[in-house]
Amino acid sequence: MIKDDLSVLTEQQLADYEELGFAHSIPILTEREVHHYAAEVERTCRALGDRVTRLDAAHFFFRWAWDLSTHPRLLDCMEQLLGPNILLKSTRLFYKYGRSPSFVGWHQDGITEKLIDPHVPAIWLGLTAASVENGCLRVVPRSHRLGLVRHANRPDSDNLTAQGLTAQAEIDSPQDLVMRPGEMILLHPLVLHASNPNQSAEPRISFTATYATPALRSSRTAIAWVRGDGPRDCFEIVDKPPEASLENAVAAYRARNYQMLYCQTPSQQAATSGIRHEI
Repeated sequence: MIKDDLSVLTEQQLADYEELGFAHSIPILTEREVHHYAAEVERTCRALGDRVTRLDAAHFFFRWAWDLSTHPRLLDCMEQLLGPNILLKSTRLFYKYGRSPSFVGWHQDGITEKLIDPHVPAIWLGLTAASVENGCLRVVPRSHRLGLVRHANRPDSDNLTAQGLTAQAEIDSPQDLVMRPGEMILLHPLVLHASNPNQSAEPRISFTATYATPALRSSRTAIAWVRGDGPRDCFEIVDKPPEASLENAVAAYRARNYQMLYCQTPSQQAATSGIRHEI
């Protein structure tokens, strides 16, 4: 049973996750925390250089990413949804620069590892405001009911229509999720989502993470135990935050085979940005 003092998600938000495949505008960070984490992101991106647009698995190297993905209020949300034993499966930072033509085509997070379990949710947490102008997250309500769908690997912002999905009566029209800094979205692994280019002058910065219960049993990447405990024989376990200095963390990150994207020229972005699964 979930204790009352852990209740961050409302009954309506829990119902929305089940019915729509997502819940949004969940308050997680205070204004002070937003400024702190945004400053740490800027500091890290400057140290990496070349206008970073994406970092995968940052929580293994940078203390701010570990602290953000294990924020007590965030984990309280996960405990309401998953129960007391929580795994952190992956993290990603997205930095969408102002006036960037980069967009993200429609996709499901679960497609890569064929994850269909609602108990492997992802979160999207904004460190800046999310608006239609700056390319906020877009979702198709109830699309998680379709199961895993074929993904069109093409640089086409309208690849949802290209796949014929909008013709299916059981899903709704896309919805833009406009939110304040520090608010979070909870995403089912099968819900279709995307984002448009950032047409504003300011960057749109977001942090995402995927969580699971020990029922996951296996993973392609290392797993962090972030609350509770359970069987450890099926995973490569990481259970403590990184301690390295920024300089050493940057060197270690560069040496590992994790995805790190840099800002491209407009012609390069037009050719590739719609293919990558980013939000």
